Amino acid sequence: MKLSRRNFLWMSGLSMTPLVKRPSGRQKDASPGFKQRIKSSSFDGWVEIDFDSLAWNLKKIQERVKVPIMAVIKANAYGHGQLEVARFLESRGIDSLMVGKLQEALFLRESGMTCPILNFGPFGAQETELIIRNNISQSVFTSSVGGLNSAALQLDQKAQVHIHVDTGMGRAGLPYYRALPFLEHVSKLKGIEIAGISTTLTEDFEFDREQLKRFLSLIQEATQQGLWLGRKHAASSSALLTCPSAFLDLVRPGITLYGYYPSDETQAEDALNLRPVLRLKSRVYEVKTLRSGDSVSYHKAYTAKKTEKMALVPIGYSDGYPDQAIEKASVLIRGRRYSLIGTITANHMEVLLGHQTAVRAGDEVVLIGRQGQESITAVELARWAGTSVYKILIGLNPLLPKKCI
Repeated sequence: MKLSRRNFLWMSGLSMTPLVKRPSGRQKDASPGFKQRIKSSSFDGWVEIDFDSLAWNLKKIQERVKVPIMAVIKANAYGHGQLEVARFLESRGIDSLMVGKLQEALFLRESGMTCPILNFGPFGAQETELIIRNNISQSVFTSSVGGLNSAALQLDQKAQVHIHVDTGMGRAGLPYYRALPFLEHVSKLKGIEIAGISTTLTEDFEFDREQLKRFLSLIQEATQQGLWLGRKHAASSSALLTCPSAFLDLVRPGITLYGYYPSDETQAEDALNLRPVLRLKSRVYEVKTLRSGDSVSYHKAYTAKKTEKMALVPIGYSDGYPDQAIEKASVLIRGRRYSLIGTITANHMEVLLGHQTAVRAGDEVVLIGRQGQESITAVELARWAGTSVYKILIGLNPLLPKKCI
């Protein structure tokens, strides 16, 4: 018999012919869109968002700055769930929201959000009408403002803009030393309303003050020429902790809203007594007994030297947990810390339990958060992985189920 692919599959028991005959008659749709599809397994990892902690952080920031707050909810609200966070902040009367991409702003509008939204990200000529019709304020600093003006005139509306000035960040923004002619030009556009002027500080303590000096000097010169610039804003989370003179007309907190600080120094000081908002959890899928000499994971990453127990937890780097943390990381089960062994793979991690253990399948596993008297913060996980708290939070898979508590 010629060994064709079909014959090989038949001989190896892998034939594509069903072993059980399909019943006759019309069958229910089993596609991913089927309305009875399970959203997530009871063992899947999930994220919990503590709105009481978010409200606490917002209150502490408001008490410190005493000016309106433009909450930064870019990058899926730093991993916390953009729509969930936006709705909560809107219910708390937030002044405005800032996103990093136009699609984020459009998503919020399509989801029913009505509060002011500033898109700090870029836009194309084909998107100008969408910006205006959806009442989105747009950050501008290039000639693309002309397309926004033309679209606004065609719609018989005004496009709101915040002019962004580069005072030393060297990134987005119009260089401060040639910004005045641009301000004059935009002020004359009939379809444009200047709602604000902004800059981004470098978070270098001394240079921030030089940047602020450049920014205020430009504003003063423009004001003396009779230009209306709207609200002035420069302070993000770092400056609201270190540079009160940068508060101006509003501040733009990001990481501090979510219970963390922008640097190791400010994290250690904890000047605002912030509370982490996010918890990352999963469950023990199976408890296994390793014999002496048994190995775990790819390339025999761990080999047991004695009889010991191991918990299999179905969460991994595809969920955003950093595989670089394997050498130092631990998790919480039943209020105790347990070390990870083997490797962190796309969908799994292994937890060393020792010889005697009360851990059972179904037990809750805390990867970020508190359990009993123990806690693991995103800062601690970032240190284990040799990265930043920003990358830990933003790197979480947005498809992880969220429970708002």
